Amino acid sequence: MNTAQYPIDGSRDALWMATAAPAPATCSLTTDEKCDVAIVGGGFTGLSAALHLAECGISVKVIEAKTIGYGASGRSGGQVNLGLNVGPDGLIRRFGSEQGERMVRAVIDTPDFVFSLIQKHKLNCDPIQNGWVQGATTRKQAQLQAALKSEYARHGFEFQLLDGQEVQEKSGARGFRAGLFCSVAGSLHPLSYTRELARAAITHGVSIYTNSPVDTLQRHGEHWQLQSSQGSLQADQVLICTNGYTGNLVNGLSQTLVPVRSILIASEPLSTELQQTVLPGKVTFVDKRRLILYARYDRDGRLCIGDHGPMRDAFALEDFDGLKQRTIRVFPQLASTRWDYHWGGRVAMTKDTLPFITRLAPGLTAGMGYNGRGVGMATTMGRVLADSVTGKDNQLDFPKTSPDSFLMHRWHKPGVGFSIKWFALCDYLETRFS
Repeated sequence: MNTAQYPIDGSRDALWMATAAPAPATCSLTTDEKCDVAIVGGGFTGLSAALHLAECGISVKVIEAKTIGYGASGRSGGQVNLGLNVGPDGLIRRFGSEQGERMVRAVIDTPDFVFSLIQKHKLNCDPIQNGWVQGATTRKQAQLQAALKSEYARHGFEFQLLDGQEVQEKSGARGFRAGLFCSVAGSLHPLSYTRELARAAITHGVSIYTNSPVDTLQRHGEHWQLQSSQGSLQADQVLICTNGYTGNLVNGLSQTLVPVRSILIASEPLSTELQQTVLPGKVTFVDKRRLILYARYDRDGRLCIGDHGPMRDAFALEDFDGLKQRTIRVFPQLASTRWDYHWGGRVAMTKDTLPFITRLAPGLTAGMGYNGRGVGMATTMGRVLADSVTGKDNQLDFPKTSPDSFLMHRWHKPGVGFSIKWFALCDYLETRFS
């Protein structure tokens, strides 16, 4: 890629890279090692799984192609939200009462699970659990929010319905006719969280190898052999936790995901006066359009805000013009604000809009596909993957499934580009004529 044309790197230039907690010491894999469980991918999922397995006394080694948190775990908006793209009723219809209820409970518990994990292991990652506002621009969106509130209420969790004025009071966002408030949601520093998960895992005996891409993965008798350029891992079981950065290590796995790009900007530190009118109380924000806008503060009072981006992994400054214009429409108070950071990364989308855990072969399991809900759901999925290793297959919070592949996956980039234009048109028409 032409670095002169696209000089912004989604990892190097992220706000999080400039403000993260120190990375724990790791090294590349240069010897031949053995373990009970090898985990491919050093992000939220893999490190959560490693930590939970190590707490059970299982020998775990994590192997990462780049650095800890290089992928979405170090680039995301860092929101810790409740919910999937399918509500409780839909989960129960698809998976049955018993399994569906477990999934709903896991979804409800996810924010508190993340923040309790942070507290338990004393993770230095700027956690804030002040709630989340979702704004609706149309009558149909407001009706969907009311229906979702009713569904979750039947399972013991209460969202708060907001009218347009209450959305503006709680978030400072303009142009919304209704909304939801979720009191248990929050935010964290995603790269610090990832690095601190790695630190906690190392403290519990996990070995982490970085800058060690796995070249081949093969079954040899009762074991799996992971071969890197200078060393190897032999393991009884392997967990693949690569999400939007999944390559061709396992045949067909990448076809179950479409990586779309999310871009973010971070402002200069906002004045106290501005902070009182934009996300007062440090709530997080997201809208309910197909192409969502999402926002939160960092510890220094910088507003971090994002939406969709172009289908590549490096960016030009003009790629962020649309995001800045959209931000000003929602938060006109920010018209004179300076934007100091620009970055982006991949979000893994699945065909049914749900994350999945799948058994690829004996002793080989993958968990991924968070559809924009990665911080919370990936942490939960790591625990579920650990449960699958320790023999709890009959009571997993997420069942093992066979995810559908995307037809004509090789053309997903132009397909996503067309879909974004179509969603933008639908959002415009619905808002204009609602």
